[in-house]
Amino acid sequence: MDDTIMDVDQNPAAVGELFETVTVLMMRHVPAPDGLSLTAAATLGSLQRRGPQRITSLATAQGVTQPSMTQLLRRLEDAGLVARVADPTDGRVVLVELTAAGDETLRTRWITRLEHLDKVLQTLTDEERATLQRAAEEALPVAQKLVHSLAARY
Repeated sequence: MDDTIMDVDQNPAAVGELFETVTVLMMRHVPAPDGLSLTAAATLGSLQRRGPQRITSLATAQGVTQPSMTQLLRRLEDAGLVARVADPTDGRVVLVELTAAGDETLRTRWITRLEHLDKVLQTLTDEERATLQRAAEEALPVAQKLVHSLAARY
């Protein structure tokens, strides 16, 4: 058996530590200067990826209460980033959708963060950057699979 696979099976803390380190890097050291909270950005991202959704679905996916999500959506709606629309299959149901301004905010946020990340990565040696690039190319599809399988539960 491959020693790498055995090590991960025996020590999931190593994977957890990697995820924690990457999260700290991206959240603390590669900020987005748009003033969006993590929950607001994640909600907009969910709407961008999955299309219009019910408030209850958004609340569940973000791990917040429905009243909290309603308040957040009201602020995002006031900012022109989301809009409430009727469900085409059931007019009694209200869905929330991303507006063009919300989509542009996410695109600008991503570009800004990538530019900042590039500056951070320039502090590493060429070899260190190459190591991170190889690791990202191998780990990204696996991490995306994990995220998609967990997201399917909501």
